[in-house]
Amino acid sequence: MGERLLCAFIVAVSVTGLAVVGGCALLPERGEPEPPAEQAEALTEPAPIEETYQSISLFVATGDIEAALEEYRRAELKNPEDPDTLVLLAQLLIAAGLVEEAQQTLEEVLARDPEHFGALFHSALLAGLRGDQGEQEDGLQGLSDRYPDEPRVHAALGELYLERGEYGDARSAFERGLKHDEDNFVALRGLGNVLLRQKEYDEAERVLTRAIDREPQFSFSYVDRSHARLRTGDPTGAEHDLSIAIELEPGYAWNYLDRGRLRAQRGRLRPAKEDFTRAIELDPDIFLFYVYRARAHDSLEQFSAAVDDYRTALQMRPDYHDAYAPLATLLYLTGRFDRAAEYFDKAYRESREVHEYMLLSALSLKEAGEEQRARRYVGDHLGRIAGNSLLYHVGRFFTTPGNEGNLLRRIENENDEYLKARARFYVAAQYELLGRTRSARELYHQAADLARSGMIETRLAEHNLERVR
Repeated sequence: MGERLLCAFIVAVSVTGLAVVGGCALLPERGEPEPPAEQAEALTEPAPIEETYQSISLFVATGDIEAALEEYRRAELKNPEDPDTLVLLAQLLIAAGLVEEAQQTLEEVLARDPEHFGALFHSALLAGLRGDQGEQEDGLQGLSDRYPDEPRVHAALGELYLERGEYGDARSAFERGLKHDEDNFVALRGLGNVLLRQKEYDEAERVLTRAIDREPQFSFSYVDRSHARLRTGDPTGAEHDLSIAIELEPGYAWNYLDRGRLRAQRGRLRPAKEDFTRAIELDPDIFLFYVYRARAHDSLEQFSAAVDDYRTALQMRPDYHDAYAPLATLLYLTGRFDRAAEYFDKAYRESREVHEYMLLSALSLKEAGEEQRARRYVGDHLGRIAGNSLLYHVGRFFTTPGNEGNLLRRIENENDEYLKARARFYVAAQYELLGRTRSARELYHQAADLARSGMIETRLAEHNLERVR
């Protein structure tokens, strides 16, 4: 069961008069996901389908809080020691976050009636809440053998398999649950998630629509369906679903991140930035929110704001090295060349194979007036580059400018247009530093023809071309 759902349950119980002890403090905090590099670097990439899945079986099994509380009150008046009454009490204790007390109550029921379905089912779900998946699976498998027609058991098993990434077994379990109850919400949402991971996006959308029809107030079904709609070529529908999810859960920061990503993908950069800002307002401790807003600022050419956001993200996660190169690029664009050199060097030390970062760091030092330091830096690292490569000869040119005729011939004979553009940029930058503005302008112009390639060098060539003009 997701911690947000249980917190919502706790709030509902508290307003109906049941005492709450501990509240959400009893629940695990959601950890920051480790994003793949491309997720934080490219706003135009669709959001990945999350590998984790938070079970909702326990939430659904405990039912409507107010109704459960009223039913418990009636049952307590009639027969307070009846096993069904005690299971109702356990449900309310779970909702209040009193997990140990709930388990003790269920054990009391099972001591009297070892075959009581409700007590066995909730005990299995509680084992999962405690993190004991082995006990959870054993309990649910035992119930599946004894109650093969019980859809709740199959749905809960499906969620367990889905959490473990066993998608085939999860799908079979959810389908068995739906065979016995075609409107089972847990099974519908779970099957929709399996289909997303198996890339059956059209079927996933249909199944998740059924889940939404069954429980239209459950916001995460809209989030799931937005993933399916985006991958079936319906970004408008995907954004609409995320907007509904936000209306239902306006305080949940991650939905703003998802919608911001989608808006950025559609070229709606200002609304995307607003979503990232709202996510930060709701949860300022998530470094990834600042990374995405930095990218939006960058795309809007709000470079100083982008630098500030990247710096904030790196203060929170100094090891997030995928931010080094974009931050260095922004520092170069804003004329802070010494800091640009530092972050290009950090990027080079992390990659070791991307020698362009070394050249960019050296160029930044040159721009900062640190010519001798730049030459020593290149000399220290030039041996890492293959001696017959074009970038090696660019590095030689950086250390000893002049007699570049051989280098220019190599550039013109290069078949890789992207590598050629890179090399042209470096030579142009050195020419500019030497005061050879006309030659620099021509090479910048040639490199800038590929400015939309996503390469740092062609982007800087476009910027420097305006400078020399």
